[in-house]
Amino acid sequence: MTALSDTARQEEYRQNGVVCLRGVLGSEWIALTRRGIERNLAQPGRFFRDHTAEGSGGRYMFDFWTWPDIPEFRALVFDSPVAPLVARLLDARSVYLLMDNWFLREAGASTGAPWHHDEPYFDFSGTMCSVWIPLEEVNARSGLVFLPGSHRDGVLRFAEPFSAAVDFDARAEGYEPMPEIDLEHDPRLVSWDLAPGDCLVFDLRTLHGALPGIQPGTSHRMSLRFGAEDTRFRPRGEWTREISDYLIGLGQQPDRPPGCSLLPRVWPSQGPG
Repeated sequence: MTALSDTARQEEYRQNGVVCLRGVLGSEWIALTRRGIERNLAQPGRFFRDHTAEGSGGRYMFDFWTWPDIPEFRALVFDSPVAPLVARLLDARSVYLLMDNWFLREAGASTGAPWHHDEPYFDFSGTMCSVWIPLEEVNARSGLVFLPGSHRDGVLRFAEPFSAAVDFDARAEGYEPMPEIDLEHDPRLVSWDLAPGDCLVFDLRTLHGALPGIQPGTSHRMSLRFGAEDTRFRPRGEWTREISDYLIGLGQQPDRPPGCSLLPRVWPSQGPG
């Protein structure tokens, strides 16, 4: 996995809810993923989102659940080292793909990831993680910052809108507001300088976000979200109805493990079907 043992990385992940792994992917995987994003931009999927702020100097947009149509993403999901790495880190008997999700933030963009954690955006519960893969060099100020250990408080926070460009309201009972965090100066926060091939793996309940400011250069990121064998599909609320209805239409049953064609088991691999 890295120079540290699997056991040490597992413990770091359990305690902090995030771990930085070096040299996970070779240059061929980075180039392949970039080609996949370019292909996806030319043929946007059903869930393409443009979150570019009005007056922004650059675009901020993403798409998800496009691996069935983008061969480069299929290869990354099924053939790269990522799924076996997740299985070791989570000590999982099975690993399911929950979502492939790329982000493009152009130079000059003023919109970025808000302070949030991922689980309230998704219709799943259980042992889950996100693998965040930058396709360019990242310094600690231009990547993501995390609050270590925040996944362990058992609190689910409101899903925050990524921009005013797309309507989104996720205020619901059972969720709490985001805590006030000084992203610039809070000494508890952690971030990393990253090279292409490095990745961050974090629990879907770990609080994180991007530092405010104008994007100095164009960045491409790929996020792959995975669940272990205890993951269950549980429609969350009105704010996720579009995606939960879509999965149900594909045959996914509530309160059951991932079982439709869009949510394949990737370790041990069944192949793309």
